[in-house]
Amino acid sequence: MKKLKLVGMLAAVVMLMFIVVASYLSEKNVDEPEELFVVPVTRDELFISSEEGYNSIEIYKQENKLVINAQSEAAFFDGVQFTVEIEGEIAQEDVEIIWMTIGGNTEYVEGNDRIIAEIKISDNDELICDTKINFAKKAIDAIEDVLERNGM
Repeated sequence: MKKLKLVGMLAAVVMLMFIVVASYLSEKNVDEPEELFVVPVTRDELFISSEEGYNSIEIYKQENKLVINAQSEAAFFDGVQFTVEIEGEIAQEDVEIIWMTIGGNTEYVEGNDRIIAEIKISDNDELICDTKINFAKKAIDAIEDVLERNGM
């Protein structure tokens, strides 16, 4: 009986958090969305990609640069694009995409999604990019903002 109450309370808290995040995000919407992926890419340029749940990283190889696109099917991630300048020839072995949980665990554990992607790129054996993309940062910020507004 206690277990049933605990599960019910947990479900209520999750639903409340979802409602709070959804209402916060609807307040933050703007009339004209800005263009997120300003560097054009083609499927022929796709160099390496990685997916984890609803989230994906695609890296495109262009002349003297890599274009990194991070996308998600989740409503609380708008997408990110950035470029990394390269000098020499980059092989797929020079690019590493590591998925991890908020706590930094890289192992898949049921119920603990890996929502952070760390992208490491080496050029001529020198690390030129070590960037982490947090696919849940906007949702976490929304929760923190609501808690601050309510004095918590």
